Amino acid sequence: MPAPDPTPLLPLVRRFAAPGFSFGTWQGGETRDGVMQMSFFALSPDGEAFVTAAYQGHWVRPEIDWSGWASGPAYKSLRGDANALAGASTDKIAHLLITLIRGDRCNEGMLATAFD
Repeated sequence: MPAPDPTPLLPLVRRFAAPGFSFGTWQGGETRDGVMQMSFFALSPDGEAFVTAAYQGHWVRPEIDWSGWASGPAYKSLRGDANALAGASTDKIAHLLITLIRGDRCNEGMLATAFD
């Protein structure tokens, strides 16, 4: 598999920095005719573009054990320390991105929370 490439992600940088940027919104939770719709997190078009760009740039890699990595100290450090993230290797950033993107499937809103 090719090395991770930041090029597909670059067009999104300005959009993420724009005032009022939203990675997505919580939806659902309404009750109609006695039936409640479960709440879910819906990515914004820019949020969806980010996920697509991460796949296109080979940041989401099948060989990474993202669920195991998520319970380790490197994940906790990168998620909680901006300096650690700024100095992270390409490999560590790939681990973080796949953990957030794939983890969001099981824990809706996880990816959006990382951008807050």
